[in-house]
Order: sequence, then C-alpha cells, then structure tokens
Amino acid sequence: MTREPATEPTRPGEGMDAGANTLKIVRVFKAPRELVFAAWTDPDQLAQWWGPKELHTPRESVSVEARVGGTWTATMVMNETGQEFPTTTKFTSIDPPNGFAMREEAGDVFPFAVTMTATFEEVDGWTTMTVVQHFDVESFDFDNSILGWGTSLEKLRALLEG
Repeated sequence: MTREPATEPTRPGEGMDAGANTLKIVRVFKAPRELVFAAWTDPDQLAQWWGPKELHTPRESVSVEARVGGTWTATMVMNETGQEFPTTTKFTSIDPPNGFAMREEAGDVFPFAVTMTATFEEVDGWTTMTVVQHFDVESFDFDNSILGWGTSLEKLRALLEG
C-alpha cells in the first residue's frame, strides 16, 4: 500500500478532536516510526520541537529516562517574558518504537493530573502518530492546547521531514 504525501495542516487544530476532558491528535509524518519515537525520547531532538512557536525548550531542561517509572522532563520558556512552564511526567508504559504512556501528577502548571499516550504506526515509511491527552477534571478548555500542539507539531514535522 502506497500512501499519498501528507499535507501541512491548514490550521493549528487540524487532526485534533477535543472532548470534555480528552484531546486526541492524529498526524502523519514522512518518516519511519523509529525516528518519530526517537523525536519524543531523545533529549537533543525533543528540545528542538517541544513547545508552541512562542516558546522554546532549552536543551539543559530536557531529560528522558525511557523506561517504565522513568521520568520525562522539559521546561518550555516564553520567548518574550522568560516565564517557565516545567513538565515532569513518569512513563507508565513504553514499547519502543510503537509508543508509550505517561502520567503527570497535579502541580503548579496544571492543578490536576494528566495522562498521555502516544502510538506510532508505520506503513511504507510513513508514520501515523496518535496522541491522546486526558485531563483528570470534568471538563477542560482545549483552545490553548490545540494552538500549542499545532505549532509544536509543525516544528516536529520540520525536524522529521526537513
């Protein structure tokens, strides 16, 4: 089966479906799943794409222990103000290069827990990435998340396909 070339998203929320407390993101990359998986688990690569376009993620803030119980940390920094948004999650499952699941407990940035799964399915050198982010609250306003994920994933596409 040959897959047609992926097109760039026409708007930040394309390929995203938000429910009351869950956001599902599907993107297709012209890259093998091993490379997509590595972009999430290699600190050098992660620092290049993690965070919306108005933020950057300093390499020294990124660490990844890609094992069950291992931590995944990154701090996004607002370009204009220097405000920091640290994230520390723990891997709850990991199956290289097929995917992983992580959980972030309630903290200063989000006063509730967040669970995220990422799966990678490859067909003919193209990888479909599915990310599901679930917030442990009744409902969540995903507008900023959709914009942030949209521009972050544009940076990921550039890294993988550039």
